[in-house]
Amino acid sequence: MAAETTQSNRMLSIRLLVFGLLSLLLWAAGPAAPAPAITERNLQPQFDQYNVQGSFLLCEEPAGRYVAYRLKRCRQRFLPASTFKIPNTLIGLQTDALSDTAEICRWDGVKRSFPQWNEDMTYARALRVSCVPCYRQLARRVGVARYQQWLQKLRYPGMVVTPATLDTFWLGGKSRISQFEQVDFLRRLQAETLPIEKRHQRAVKQLLILRKTPAYTLYGKTGWRFRSARNPDNGWLVGWLERADGRRAFFALNVEPRPGPVNDDQFIASRRAVTEAVLRELGWL
Repeated sequence: MAAETTQSNRMLSIRLLVFGLLSLLLWAAGPAAPAPAITERNLQPQFDQYNVQGSFLLCEEPAGRYVAYRLKRCRQRFLPASTFKIPNTLIGLQTDALSDTAEICRWDGVKRSFPQWNEDMTYARALRVSCVPCYRQLARRVGVARYQQWLQKLRYPGMVVTPATLDTFWLGGKSRISQFEQVDFLRRLQAETLPIEKRHQRAVKQLLILRKTPAYTLYGKTGWRFRSARNPDNGWLVGWLERADGRRAFFALNVEPRPGPVNDDQFIASRRAVTEAVLRELGWL
Protein backbone atom coordinates (compact mmCIF):
# COMPACT_ATOMS: atom_id res chain seq x y z
CA MET A 1 0.00 0.00 0.00
CA ALA A 2 2.85 2.37 0.91
CA ALA A 3 4.53 1.61 -2.45
CA GLU A 4 1.32 2.46 -4.31
CA THR A 5 1.02 5.74 -2.41
CA THR A 6 4.63 6.63 -3.22
CA GLN A 7 4.07 5.84 -6.91
CA SER A 8 0.91 7.94 -6.92
CA ASN A 9 2.75 10.86 -5.35
CA ARG A 10 5.50 10.59 -7.95
CA MET A 11 2.96 10.67 -10.81
CA LEU A 12 1.27 13.70 -9.26
CA SER A 13 4.63 15.46 -8.94
CA ILE A 14 5.42 14.76 -12.60
CA ARG A 15 2.03 16.11 -13.69
CA LEU A 16 2.52 19.25 -11.63
CA LEU A 17 6.00 19.72 -13.09
CA VAL A 18 4.71 19.34 -16.66
CA PHE A 19 1.83 21.72 -15.95
CA GLY A 20 4.27 24.24 -14.50
CA LEU A 21 6.56 24.05 -17.52
CA LEU A 22 3.66 24.50 -19.92
CA SER A 23 2.41 27.49 -17.94
CA LEU A 24 5.89 29.03 -18.02
CA LEU A 25 6.14 28.57 -21.78
CA LEU A 26 2.73 30.14 -22.34
CA TRP A 27 3.64 33.07 -20.08
CA ALA A 28 6.92 33.59 -21.92
CA ALA A 29 5.15 33.56 -25.28
CA GLY A 30 2.78 36.27 -24.08
CA PRO A 31 -0.95 36.50 -24.72
CA ALA A 32 -2.20 35.08 -28.01
CA ALA A 33 -2.86 37.72 -30.65
CA PRO A 34 -6.59 38.38 -30.99
CA ALA A 35 -8.19 37.26 -34.22
CA PRO A 36 -8.69 40.19 -36.61
CA ALA A 37 -12.18 41.62 -36.83
CA ILE A 38 -13.82 40.62 -40.12
CA THR A 39 -17.03 42.14 -41.44
CA GLU A 40 -18.72 40.39 -44.34
CA ARG A 41 -20.41 42.57 -46.97
CA ASN A 42 -22.55 41.73 -49.96
CA LEU A 43 -20.74 43.30 -52.90
CA GLN A 44 -22.43 41.19 -55.56
CA PRO A 45 -23.91 44.22 -57.42
CA GLN A 46 -20.41 45.60 -58.08
CA PHE A 47 -19.36 42.25 -59.59
CA ASP A 48 -22.60 41.81 -61.55
CA GLN A 49 -22.09 45.20 -63.18
CA TYR A 50 -19.00 43.86 -64.99
CA ASN A 51 -20.21 40.28 -65.62
CA VAL A 52 -17.67 38.63 -63.32
CA GLN A 53 -17.75 36.55 -60.15
CA GLY A 54 -15.18 36.30 -57.40
CA SER A 55 -14.24 37.72 -54.01
CA PHE A 56 -12.85 40.88 -52.44
CA LEU A 57 -10.85 41.51 -49.28
CA LEU A 58 -10.01 44.85 -47.71
CA CYS A 59 -7.97 45.66 -44.61
CA GLU A 60 -8.38 49.08 -43.00
CA GLU A 61 -5.47 50.74 -41.22
CA PRO A 62 -4.71 51.75 -38.57
CA ALA A 63 -7.63 49.75 -37.11
CA GLY A 64 -6.61 46.45 -38.76
CA ARG A 65 -10.25 45.59 -39.50
CA TYR A 66 -11.11 43.43 -42.51
CA VAL A 67 -14.06 43.66 -44.85
CA ALA A 68 -14.69 40.56 -46.97
CA TYR A 69 -17.01 39.58 -49.75
CA ARG A 70 -17.19 35.77 -49.94
CA LEU A 71 -14.89 35.19 -46.99
CA LYS A 72 -14.31 31.48 -47.66
CA ARG A 73 -13.12 32.24 -51.18
CA CYS A 74 -10.82 35.00 -49.83
CA ARG A 75 -8.98 32.20 -48.01
CA GLN A 76 -8.77 30.04 -51.13
CA ARG A 77 -5.47 30.04 -52.99
CA PHE A 78 -4.98 30.83 -56.69
CA LEU A 79 -1.97 31.21 -58.98
CA PRO A 80 -0.56 34.71 -58.40
CA ALA A 81 0.02 35.37 -62.13
CA SER A 82 1.50 38.83 -62.70
CA THR A 83 0.89 40.03 -59.14
CA PHE A 84 4.07 38.03 -58.52
CA LYS A 85 5.98 40.73 -60.39
CA ILE A 86 5.99 42.66 -57.09
CA PRO A 87 8.10 40.14 -55.10
CA ASN A 88 9.89 39.12 -58.30
CA THR A 89 11.21 42.65 -58.81
CA LEU A 90 12.21 42.95 -55.15
CA ILE A 91 14.10 39.65 -55.26
CA GLY A 92 15.77 40.61 -58.53
CA LEU A 93 16.98 43.91 -57.07
CA GLN A 94 18.09 42.45 -53.74
CA THR A 95 20.11 39.64 -55.38
CA ASP A 96 21.62 41.92 -58.06
CA ALA A 97 20.01 39.78 -60.76
CA LEU A 98 18.49 43.14 -61.69
CA SER A 99 20.75 46.20 -61.45
CA ASP A 100 17.84 48.64 -61.11
CA THR A 101 14.40 49.14 -62.60
CA ALA A 102 15.88 51.28 -65.40
CA GLU A 103 17.78 48.25 -66.73
CA ILE A 104 16.77 47.41 -70.30
CA CYS A 105 15.15 44.09 -71.11
CA ARG A 106 15.95 43.23 -74.72
CA TRP A 107 13.13 41.97 -76.91
CA ASP A 108 13.86 38.47 -78.18
CA GLY A 109 12.26 39.18 -81.55
CA VAL A 110 9.30 36.86 -81.01
CA LYS A 111 6.02 38.63 -81.83
CA ARG A 112 3.39 38.04 -79.19
CA SER A 113 -0.32 38.86 -78.98
CA PHE A 114 0.31 41.84 -76.68
CA PRO A 115 1.93 44.50 -78.92
CA GLN A 116 3.38 46.39 -75.95
CA TRP A 117 5.63 43.38 -75.22
CA ASN A 118 7.25 43.42 -78.67
CA GLU A 119 10.00 45.96 -77.99
CA ASP A 120 12.99 46.68 -75.77
CA MET A 121 11.87 48.19 -72.48
CA THR A 122 13.01 49.03 -68.97
CA TYR A 123 11.98 46.73 -66.15
CA ALA A 124 9.97 49.63 -64.75
CA ARG A 125 7.85 49.54 -67.90
CA ALA A 126 7.89 45.73 -67.94
CA LEU A 127 6.21 45.69 -64.53
CA ARG A 128 3.61 48.24 -65.58
CA VAL A 129 2.67 46.43 -68.82
CA SER A 130 3.05 42.97 -67.21
CA CYS A 131 5.63 41.84 -69.76
CA VAL A 132 5.90 38.10 -69.10
CA PRO A 133 8.93 37.50 -71.41
CA CYS A 134 11.01 40.09 -69.50
CA TYR A 135 10.24 38.48 -66.16
CA ARG A 136 10.96 35.02 -67.51
CA GLN A 137 14.42 36.33 -68.44
CA LEU A 138 14.82 37.73 -64.93
CA ALA A 139 13.70 34.45 -63.33
CA ARG A 140 16.42 32.51 -65.12
CA ARG A 141 18.98 34.94 -63.71
CA VAL A 142 17.65 34.64 -60.16
CA GLY A 143 17.62 30.83 -60.16
CA VAL A 144 15.82 28.21 -58.09
CA ALA A 145 18.01 28.36 -54.98
CA ARG A 146 17.75 32.11 -54.55
CA TYR A 147 13.98 32.08 -55.11
CA GLN A 148 13.54 29.42 -52.45
CA GLN A 149 15.74 31.38 -50.05
CA TRP A 150 14.11 34.77 -50.60
CA LEU A 151 10.51 33.63 -50.81
CA GLN A 152 10.96 32.14 -47.34
CA LYS A 153 12.57 35.35 -46.05
CA LEU A 154 9.76 37.44 -47.49
CA ARG A 155 7.13 35.09 -46.03
CA TYR A 156 5.53 34.97 -49.46
CA PRO A 157 3.84 31.57 -49.23
CA GLY A 158 2.64 28.87 -51.58
CA MET A 159 5.21 29.16 -54.37
CA VAL A 160 6.59 25.91 -55.79
CA VAL A 161 9.85 26.57 -57.68
CA THR A 162 11.69 23.76 -59.46
CA PRO A 163 14.26 23.69 -62.27
CA ALA A 164 11.49 22.65 -64.65
CA THR A 165 9.20 25.55 -63.67
CA LEU A 166 11.80 28.23 -62.91
CA ASP A 167 10.51 30.78 -65.44
CA THR A 168 6.79 29.94 -65.23
CA PHE A 169 6.05 28.92 -61.62
CA TRP A 170 3.86 31.97 -60.93
CA LEU A 171 1.82 31.37 -64.10
CA GLY A 172 1.20 27.62 -63.95
CA GLY A 173 1.79 24.52 -61.87
CA LYS A 174 1.24 24.17 -58.12
CA SER A 175 2.00 27.70 -56.87
CA ARG A 176 -0.92 29.29 -55.03
CA ILE A 177 -1.60 32.32 -52.81
CA SER A 178 -4.73 33.63 -51.06
CA GLN A 179 -6.14 37.13 -50.82
CA PHE A 180 -5.33 37.25 -47.10
CA GLU A 181 -1.71 36.33 -47.90
CA GLN A 182 -1.51 38.96 -50.65
CA VAL A 183 -2.76 41.66 -48.26
CA ASP A 184 -0.33 40.59 -45.52
CA PHE A 185 2.60 40.89 -47.95
CA LEU A 186 1.48 44.29 -49.23
CA ARG A 187 1.09 45.68 -45.71
CA ARG A 188 4.72 44.83 -44.99
CA LEU A 189 5.88 46.28 -48.30
CA GLN A 190 4.01 49.53 -47.70
CA ALA A 191 5.55 49.78 -44.20
CA GLU A 192 8.99 48.93 -45.69
CA THR A 193 9.51 46.16 -43.14
CA LEU A 194 10.40 43.43 -45.65
CA PRO A 195 13.98 42.06 -45.34
CA ILE A 196 14.86 43.98 -48.52
CA GLU A 197 16.88 47.18 -48.76
CA LYS A 198 14.52 50.09 -48.25
CA ARG A 199 15.62 51.78 -51.47
CA HIS A 200 14.42 48.73 -53.40
CA GLN A 201 11.09 48.68 -51.56
CA ARG A 202 10.59 52.37 -52.29
CA ALA A 203 11.48 51.93 -55.97
CA VAL A 204 8.91 49.14 -56.39
CA LYS A 205 6.23 51.08 -54.50
CA GLN A 206 6.64 53.98 -56.93
CA LEU A 207 6.07 51.63 -59.86
CA LEU A 208 2.76 50.49 -58.37
CA ILE A 209 1.12 53.94 -58.43
CA LEU A 210 -2.02 53.74 -60.57
CA ARG A 211 -3.47 57.16 -59.76
CA LYS A 212 -2.41 60.12 -57.64
CA THR A 213 -4.79 62.91 -56.63
CA PRO A 214 -4.75 65.55 -53.86
CA ALA A 215 -7.17 63.32 -51.90
CA TYR A 216 -5.54 59.90 -52.31
CA THR A 217 -2.94 57.73 -54.03
CA LEU A 218 -3.98 54.37 -55.47
CA TYR A 219 -1.35 51.61 -55.73
CA GLY A 220 -1.90 48.30 -57.45
CA LYS A 221 -0.79 45.43 -59.65
CA THR A 222 -2.96 43.29 -61.87
CA GLY A 223 -2.61 39.61 -62.70
CA TRP A 224 -4.25 37.34 -65.27
CA ARG A 225 -3.96 33.57 -65.38
CA PHE A 226 -5.10 32.74 -68.92
CA ARG A 227 -7.81 30.16 -69.41
CA SER A 228 -6.99 26.60 -70.41
CA ALA A 229 -8.93 23.45 -71.23
CA ARG A 230 -9.24 22.76 -67.48
CA ASN A 231 -9.35 26.21 -65.91
CA PRO A 232 -11.22 29.48 -66.53
CA ASP A 233 -9.56 32.86 -66.72
CA ASN A 234 -8.59 34.15 -63.30
CA GLY A 235 -7.80 37.79 -62.61
CA TRP A 236 -6.28 39.80 -59.77
CA LEU A 237 -5.87 43.35 -58.66
CA VAL A 238 -3.94 43.76 -55.42
CA GLY A 239 -2.76 46.98 -53.84
CA TRP A 240 -3.62 49.73 -51.40
CA LEU A 241 -5.07 53.21 -51.18
CA GLU A 242 -3.48 55.98 -49.12
CA ARG A 243 -5.67 58.93 -48.21
CA ALA A 244 -4.45 62.44 -47.51
CA ASP A 245 -5.79 62.10 -43.93
CA GLY A 246 -3.30 59.28 -43.29
CA ARG A 247 -5.73 56.34 -43.45
CA ARG A 248 -4.92 53.34 -45.64
CA ALA A 249 -6.87 50.43 -47.07
CA PHE A 250 -5.16 47.33 -48.48
CA PHE A 251 -7.13 45.19 -50.90
CA ALA A 252 -7.06 42.03 -52.99
CA LEU A 253 -9.59 41.31 -55.71
CA ASN A 254 -9.84 37.93 -57.43
CA VAL A 255 -12.31 37.46 -60.29
CA GLU A 256 -13.39 34.97 -62.93
CA PRO A 257 -15.77 35.47 -65.87
CA ARG A 258 -19.32 34.26 -65.53
CA PRO A 259 -20.09 31.06 -67.47
CA GLY A 260 -20.40 31.59 -71.19
CA PRO A 261 -18.36 33.31 -73.91
CA VAL A 262 -15.60 35.52 -72.56
CA ASN A 263 -14.97 39.04 -73.78
CA ASP A 264 -11.24 39.44 -73.05
CA ASP A 265 -11.26 43.24 -73.18
CA GLN A 266 -14.19 43.39 -70.78
CA PHE A 267 -12.56 40.90 -68.42
CA ILE A 268 -9.24 42.77 -68.43
CA ALA A 269 -11.01 46.06 -67.62
CA SER A 270 -13.21 44.45 -64.94
CA ARG A 271 -10.36 44.03 -62.45
CA ARG A 272 -9.82 47.73 -61.90
CA ALA A 273 -13.44 48.69 -62.53
CA VAL A 274 -14.78 46.30 -59.88
CA THR A 275 -12.07 47.32 -57.41
CA GLU A 276 -12.85 51.01 -57.77
CA ALA A 277 -16.60 50.34 -57.58
CA VAL A 278 -16.09 48.42 -54.33
CA LEU A 279 -13.82 51.11 -52.89
CA ARG A 280 -16.51 53.70 -53.65
CA GLU A 281 -19.17 51.49 -52.04
CA LEU A 282 -17.03 51.16 -48.91
CA GLY A 283 -16.40 54.88 -48.73
CA TRP A 284 -12.73 54.92 -49.67
CA LEU A 285 -13.09 56.65 -53.05
